[in-house]
Amino acid sequence: MKIGSKRFLFISIIVFCFLLSIAILPLTMRAVHAQDNSNSGPAKKIVVDISDRELVAYEGDEEVFHTLVTAGRKGLETPTGNFSVLQKLSPTTFTSPWPKGSPYYYPPTHINYALAFKDGGYFLHDATWITQFGPGGTDDNQNSHGCVGMPLDAAKWLYNWAPVGTPVMIQL
Repeated sequence: MKIGSKRFLFISIIVFCFLLSIAILPLTMRAVHAQDNSNSGPAKKIVVDISDRELVAYEGDEEVFHTLVTAGRKGLETPTGNFSVLQKLSPTTFTSPWPKGSPYYYPPTHINYALAFKDGGYFLHDATWITQFGPGGTDDNQNSHGCVGMPLDAAKWLYNWAPVGTPVMIQL
């Protein structure tokens, strides 16, 4: 090959790459724009106050939902901190990690709506066996093994409203 042919080939490759990048750029921009959630409305978040035994759902700074809840019993407290919805299950069955005979054992339990917020079995879920939600539910039959329990209709609403990734803040 002569030097002129090599130069022509080199310039041709550069021009081809440039034209290819121009052709691909609009596709890339469309893909980024399609993933842009800035126009999808205010950010959602779930705040659980363990002391008051309540859960509040927000869109931006506006409260859109409120319910009374239960929380973890002594020795099996609900973890505090900042989490997010990791997984949603509907329906599911919770199975005790403790053996029969343990004071913490529970039989397989049907759950209609569950939102995992921390690895290790921590969920926001319906608790149809609970008779008293909110402050005052202090005996072990009215508290959980670390989850946040709520009435069935509240769990259904939350399940339908909160996508995976929704921030969950649990505070004392």
